[in-house]
Amino acid sequence: MLERTKTCGGMVGYRSGLLSRIGVPHLFTTRIGPGETEFDAGDGDPESMGESLRQILGLRLGARVQCARQVHGAKVVSTGELPDDTEADGLVSDDPDRGVVIRTADCVPVLIASEDGSKVAAVHAGWKGLVAGVLPEAVAELGPGPLVAAIGPCLSRDHFEVGREVAEAFETAGLGSAVSTDEGPRPHVDLRRAAELQLFECGLKDVDVSITCTWDDEECYSHRRDVTHGGRETTGRLAALIAPIPEL
Repeated sequence: MLERTKTCGGMVGYRSGLLSRIGVPHLFTTRIGPGETEFDAGDGDPESMGESLRQILGLRLGARVQCARQVHGAKVVSTGELPDDTEADGLVSDDPDRGVVIRTADCVPVLIASEDGSKVAAVHAGWKGLVAGVLPEAVAELGPGPLVAAIGPCLSRDHFEVGREVAEAFETAGLGSAVSTDEGPRPHVDLRRAAELQLFECGLKDVDVSITCTWDDEECYSHRRDVTHGGRETTGRLAALIAPIPEL
């Protein structure tokens, strides 16, 4: 499980005990920002997210918090001087001056770190990314060695009703045990369970899993709740951010 916490800057979010134990700076944000103001990572520009993100990760002034344009795929890239138009759903960093961030509003945010904290990844795992294998791609990009991971707030099984073709895609990807047909006439998919299964299949033994549902928790943004079923034109985005352990 993850622990709800308030940062020194006043931002409310969730932290993983596993990642905290190895000293990796990280946070799954909520919509509650510093000073109880609303936080929205939706524009995808780390600079406009505010200095608070660098403070959360313990990065020095001038350090970078990097992101990419998410396209619900399986591409994972290592950070560097990424072009602004880089398309990827996973980012890997081994530079303590380069944090990485992804954005979600129901999809599964996953943070992964090597056991020594020297290399980290932030992964946006929507249903398309899960069946395409974005998590195995991230694990491969991190390289050999023991890893730990945390799965953040996402849409729960109760609220993720899907068509038969989506259920079949999960079954084809070896994630059939995350599909349920007990809730009604249409299948439901447990996204967090699918992510956990995929991480275990990649050899991870230690995974923290959030029990927070983005639909049920008003501290979270939810595209299905706010837009698909709520009639709003748009909703905000949560951030999941992580950086390697700072150099001594």
